[in-house]
Amino acid sequence: MKKTVPLILLLIPMLLFGQQSETFDLATFNPPAGWKRESVDFAASYLITNNKTGSWCRLSIYKSIISSGDPRTDFKSEWKNIAEKEFQGISASAPETITDDGWTATSSAGKYSWQGKDAFFSLTSISGYGKVVSITANMNSEEYLQDVQRFMESVQLLKPEDYTANIKGDTNQQNGIVSNQTNVPAVFSANEMGKAGTQGISKSTTNFDDGWVAQPFADYVRVTKGNVSVLLHYAIEITDELRNSGDVEGNLFDQLLQPRYTISNIKKFENELYCYFCIHFYEADVVEKSTGKKYYAGFRVITESGISRCIEILSPSKQEFQREFPTQEKIAALIGYNKFAVTKADLLGTWETSSGSYINMYNNLTGAYAGMNSASAAHKFIFKNDGTYFSNHKGAYGMVGSTTFFDQKYNGSFTVTDWDISATKRFEGKTDVFWAQYEAVRGGRVLHLTDKTASGIRYSLVKTE
Repeated sequence: MKKTVPLILLLIPMLLFGQQSETFDLATFNPPAGWKRESVDFAASYLITNNKTGSWCRLSIYKSIISSGDPRTDFKSEWKNIAEKEFQGISASAPETITDDGWTATSSAGKYSWQGKDAFFSLTSISGYGKVVSITANMNSEEYLQDVQRFMESVQLLKPEDYTANIKGDTNQQNGIVSNQTNVPAVFSANEMGKAGTQGISKSTTNFDDGWVAQPFADYVRVTKGNVSVLLHYAIEITDELRNSGDVEGNLFDQLLQPRYTISNIKKFENELYCYFCIHFYEADVVEKSTGKKYYAGFRVITESGISRCIEILSPSKQEFQREFPTQEKIAALIGYNKFAVTKADLLGTWETSSGSYINMYNNLTGAYAGMNSASAAHKFIFKNDGTYFSNHKGAYGMVGSTTFFDQKYNGSFTVTDWDISATKRFEGKTDVFWAQYEAVRGGRVLHLTDKTASGIRYSLVKTE
């Protein structure tokens, strides 16, 4: 079964050949021979370059995420998050769709300019069994098309172990894809939308002093205390489609709760008529479809910087819910329980982050344009098994045209305890001690470091090697 789109041959992965295969998340495949493997927590990539001709190609397969229930919606979201963020001005050709064995593959390709020449990018998002797997090809020469085709033909997808085929309630199944009126993710058994995991965190259970216990799962962190259970859903990007719906929070309520519960007696928090920091909170009686268990549920949505964090609370009764959460501040504080200890074994490797901002300046008397002020920075930490580290901090700031640049490098030794990292030979040869913790995210973890003596120095790092 094959379909083509302009520039690059794309097809749903179905077959495996005899050569040595590798596995990443739900995908087993044959990587191109001689290509360099690069990996991060959320993707595995294979890269080849030709130093004589300057040609190159990169193949990437991304860790599965939860599906919206609609393959076209999944593709639009992945194209926006992967292609449009990475390649300025790229536009997709008309998507083509193939369905087989419960999986639906949606493919498209585009062209963009790289160093003054044409480069090509393709995306195939494969939806089924409540999950989405995305595969991309990025190249500046069509000489690699056959390698891309062979790679795609070799890919085989495993059906997620946590998918429940026998779903109760008002849902329909066709070709293994669960859909309903709200196009929401599939229902998973025992109130778990993803199986328990570690997100790469060795110490993946945190026992807090106040009695709460946190554990990461594939799609959320579960926090429990007595008979109360809280799901801290991983951040959801507010897409234009979601924003244009006119009710972001209501749609998130439907997306995350409606598939798994029969809901009644919904009560919405009443804000003032004109509120700036509005509180988006729902309460309801719910019955879990997969088990028949009854709960009193709370659902809080906190949105900032283009993402929403959703807090789902399940309590045996309304009285116990109100006793544990007498105020909205107590509910909002639950976000802080996505916190896990650091170990040396987890820390080894390369961690990076970057940021930037700019502001246009105008004369407050004349209104005349006064130039642009900008700031950008990139930070890298490399932690080695022998107890040494290297870090590089570089960037630029100031008015455009008179920009100040900096580039600082440090080499020293480091030690790790659960919540601290000490690093020697920092600025002026001093030892810095950082508060350290992991935040679980979809497909991995973020390392947060805060300088104990200068709390304004903070790094939120992702592992790149």
